Amino acid sequence: MKKSLSAQLSITIVSLILGLALAAQFKNVQRVGGNVSLQRTQELTRQVQKLEQENEALEARIQEYEERVKEFENAIKSEGQSNKLIYEELERTKMLAGLVDLQGPGVVVTVNVKYVNEWGQDAIVQNVRYDDLLKLVNELNAAGAEAIAINDERIIATTEIRNAGDYIVINTNRYSAPFEIKAIGNPDTLEAALKLLGGVADDLGVYLQINIKRVDNIRIPEYRGTFQYKFAKPVQDASAKS
Repeated sequence: MKKSLSAQLSITIVSLILGLALAAQFKNVQRVGGNVSLQRTQELTRQVQKLEQENEALEARIQEYEERVKEFENAIKSEGQSNKLIYEELERTKMLAGLVDLQGPGVVVTVNVKYVNEWGQDAIVQNVRYDDLLKLVNELNAAGAEAIAINDERIIATTEIRNAGDYIVINTNRYSAPFEIKAIGNPDTLEAALKLLGGVADDLGVYLQINIKRVDNIRIPEYRGTFQYKFAKPVQDASAKS
C-alpha cells in the first residue's frame, strides 16, 4: 500500500514540476508597442493591463507549484500528511471541474429583451440569442472569471449554449429571457471588460437590456449534470503517437 502511495505521489510531483516548467515558459509577456490609432488606444491599454495581470498570476502559480512540490516531497515521509495533501489536491481538481459550489465577489449580468412602442403597441426589438450569451461568457472568461453560471447552470468545458425554437438550451435544460449571468472574479476587471466602450455589452445594448451589477458575495452552484466518456480514454503510453 505504501509502495503504491509513493508511486502516486511521485507521479503527482512530476506533474507539478511539468506545470511549473510550462508556467515559467509562458510567464514572460512582451509589451504592446508601435503606433496605434486613437480608436484602439483604450482596447490596447486594456490588453496590456490584462497581460500584466496574467504575468502576475503566472508568477504566483510558479511559487505555488514550487511550494506544492516541496510539500509532496516531505509528505512521502509521512503517510498521514500525504493523504491530507492528496485530498486537498482532489478538492482543488473538483473546483476546476465545476463539481463544487463556489462563492466570492464578482458581477451579475442581467440580459432581457428590449421593448419599443410601435403604432401604440409594445414590440420586442429582438429576442435574446444564444450567441449573445456566448459573447458575454467569452468576455467574462477573457477578463479572468473563475466561475460562471447562467440561470444557475454552471458553465463548464462541455456546456452547450444553443437555440432550440423559442428557447435557449444550457446543459440540456431550456430557458427563455430574462437570463442572469453570475461570474466570480475581480469585480473591477470584470465590470471594466463588460463596460468597455464599443465592447460586448455596448453592442448588445442596442437591442437588448443589459444590466451589470457588482456583488460582494456571489454563490455559484456546482455542475449538476453527468460526465460520460464512451470514446475518450486516458493515454496509457505517453510515448505513443496520436
